[in-house]
Amino acid sequence: NQTKEALEQQRASGEVLSAISSSIADTGPVFEKILASCERLFAGKVGIINLVGDDGLLRLGAYHGPGLEQTQALYPMPSDESTATGVAIRQRVIVHFPDIEHDDAVPAHARKVWNAMGIRAAIGAPMIWEGRGIGSIFVGRDHAGAFSEKDIALLRTFADQAVIAIQNARLFRETNEALERQTATAEILKVIASSPDDVQPVFEAIANSSNRLIGGFSTAVFRIFDEQLHLVAFTPTNAAADDALK
Repeated sequence: NQTKEALEQQRASGEVLSAISSSIADTGPVFEKILASCERLFAGKVGIINLVGDDGLLRLGAYHGPGLEQTQALYPMPSDESTATGVAIRQRVIVHFPDIEHDDAVPAHARKVWNAMGIRAAIGAPMIWEGRGIGSIFVGRDHAGAFSEKDIALLRTFADQAVIAIQNARLFRETNEALERQTATAEILKVIASSPDDVQPVFEAIANSSNRLIGGFSTAVFRIFDEQLHLVAFTPTNAAADDALK
């Protein structure tokens, strides 16, 4: 039984690594694989991946379990020590609550949420990158009882793998953005070189590139003549806007 359990855990970890390698730009498949493995190996009723946003609040990164819409409505959450994620991140530890109903150490907000979900035991691992907490993974059961040391070790491994997936996606996104900026700059320089006596194509190329890269609603380029602003290039939001400017 121990050998079979160890093989199942190794296979689950290998499946997550495979998902990471085949989904560099998207954390979704990795998160789903992690939570499916937690549900299967830990007899979990609920699996949750929380992510810390730029504002310090918790967002739902992925979820396995009943009542998805009700769970989504609970977010955003604070990341202070009123939540189990806040405790795990600030103390840099695996948090383990074998009996939520009778454990005074359960954070107040976590107790409220877990009671609403019907969770009676929970375990959570912080996700740490370069000393900064970026999220957590939690598994909840609908019955009281301690998780094993092997469960704890495997959840820590899953948390580390989730961090790898997040950073891979971030690096991929940043690399793509940098390439897009370089390409846009090269295109504008090409227009400048091919139109030395006419600045209008350059202004239009700048407006189009700016709108695309920044994700603008529309972009306008102005010049000042005789202390007045003159519109020299514009990316309309629709045909009606274009006609209005003519």
